[in-house]
Amino acid sequence: MPHESDEKLLRRFAKARDRGDDEAAREAWEQLAVLAFDRVQGLVKGFRFTPGGRGLPEHEWGSAASECYLRVIAMGANFRAAEPGRFYAALSTTVHNTCLDYGRKDLRHETRSAGSLDATYEPGEEATPFDRTLARYDEDRRQHAEEALEDERGRVEATDLVRWAIAQVPNEKHREVLELTYVDKLTDKQIAARLDITMDNGYARRSRGLKKLKEILHGLDS
Repeated sequence: MPHESDEKLLRRFAKARDRGDDEAAREAWEQLAVLAFDRVQGLVKGFRFTPGGRGLPEHEWGSAASECYLRVIAMGANFRAAEPGRFYAALSTTVHNTCLDYGRKDLRHETRSAGSLDATYEPGEEATPFDRTLARYDEDRRQHAEEALEDERGRVEATDLVRWAIAQVPNEKHREVLELTYVDKLTDKQIAARLDITMDNGYARRSRGLKKLKEILHGLDS
């Protein structure tokens, strides 16, 4: 049976949360987190400390993604939105912050292991010789976090626009195939089974629907 879409799971989560059904809300959120794991892995692999700079070492991708997943699960306790865009933005921020934590850990290990012949500090001081380095590091990370969040917002806005445009397609059969393809992310085989049609029929409906969808989207620019 095909998975529910993120949008449907978020709606189910929000309804359960609002009526005080914590168990149902937790179940919906955990399903949402599982479905988001591929996105989490992609964000971890694409993470960069600075634009165009280095990311996490490949051997830490798995551990970082697992930590992100646990934080996403915990995020459900305080998440109050019901829109996919808000969820994706929160997900992106959570992944970015987790990767930053891994980066801080590595930087502290590298700098404190290496030390400095020129560094001096008094015993008992709370500050370390590397605090200024870490402060600059954190400032760079915050700037990059804002850029990453803005990129994610742009992707979300584009996705929302496509969803809106699909809803404007007048032919119900064409619209249905477009929704199953681009909103629910079903495969051609799953779509054929869901609608009890042949795959060739599904291709034809999508092709005609896409033609109308392009007309709608192009009409926004005219």
